[in-house]
Amino acid sequence: MFSMGKSKLQQVTLIVIIGFLIIVFGVVIVLTVKNTGDLQDILADSVEAQALSIASAAREIIDADKFATYNSYDDINADSAAYYGTRARLRALQSETGATYIYALKQINGQYEFVFDTDVEDEEVFIPYELEAVHEQAFIGKDSSGVMNVQDEWGTYNTAAVPIWGADGRVIGIVSADIEDTFIRRSSDTAQRNAVFLSVTMVVTMAVMIAALIILLRRVTQMQSKLFKMANYDVITGLPNRQYLMDYLARISAKAEKSNESFALMFIDLDNFKKVNDGAGHDAGDELLRHIATYLEGVHENSKAFRPSAGILNVSARIGGDEFLKVVPGISTEAEAAAAAQKILDNFHSQTLDRFIEKYNVGLSIGIALFPYHSANFNVLIKYADIAMYHAKHGTKHSYRIYTDEMGQETIE
Repeated sequence: MFSMGKSKLQQVTLIVIIGFLIIVFGVVIVLTVKNTGDLQDILADSVEAQALSIASAAREIIDADKFATYNSYDDINADSAAYYGTRARLRALQSETGATYIYALKQINGQYEFVFDTDVEDEEVFIPYELEAVHEQAFIGKDSSGVMNVQDEWGTYNTAAVPIWGADGRVIGIVSADIEDTFIRRSSDTAQRNAVFLSVTMVVTMAVMIAALIILLRRVTQMQSKLFKMANYDVITGLPNRQYLMDYLARISAKAEKSNESFALMFIDLDNFKKVNDGAGHDAGDELLRHIATYLEGVHENSKAFRPSAGILNVSARIGGDEFLKVVPGISTEAEAAAAAQKILDNFHSQTLDRFIEKYNVGLSIGIALFPYHSANFNVLIKYADIAMYHAKHGTKHSYRIYTDEMGQETIE
């Protein structure tokens, strides 16, 4: 009886262990499937943000006025230096960001054709192209991405496209970036193989899956960090871009309103920046933008690099072209704002920018609006600062203006 009881106890113990392992196995399978789906969603969002960021950066490189004139090889040959210089910068951007292709399309004689293409194996342009949905959205004036697989004879890609605007405000073409979805497909295949392996080896497989999941999560975290920076920071200057700045302003304005804090919003535009691009080239213009970014970040004491955190930081952001926005905390009066702006202007000429300043008369035009004095709505605040900058730029350049209601009325009129 004792022997039988011991055998039965062993059987019960074995059943309990097997049952426990089956339950653990089932939980691991469920969690693995769920985590795999979450990771796929994260990867999809990351790739979407990356592709859109690359397409936007490529649009900054292309001169819209020249792009509008490229309708044939004769047009390219007539402006070959500018055309091939632009293509070289697009290829450099492709190499730096890991994009598979970057290309620009426009409608010529009723059909959509390539004007720029970074594919080094096939440099032919002005060939017909059948638009995908993401391209169609861009041609109607929308930044478009979403992890969309464009399937053709060259492979499967995740694509984003942004419109190129003409001088009259109409869409004259689009810039598109393709990223091959190899990693996403490989991740999905690996998850399926691991699930099969789990069903065969149970405990060993669970340990392997946990280790693999940790490694994969680390890789995804690293990729997210990289793609987050590409999606939210300017490629040329490293400053935050408009998208992140708007999110940041939404957070700090809500916090500042509750705690009765104040800050100044400065809209800063470079004077004579076009002369630098035209006279010294786009590389020199990019160098100037980087100098300006470094200068604006370091103008005030205790300046910190831009990062998402509680409180209001001394933040500078590039929102497009030669335009910057700067958030300066602790400023509540026009006198304080004027002193801060004058400090920026006074110190500007002492920076390592002499060759630009002397040759092209580069300067800063600053428009200022105060939170909450002028408005507690950050969108309105940006508009007011922009209006004030316009008055500074069209008055005495390399100067500042603080928004007044009279400026707003003049703008309306």
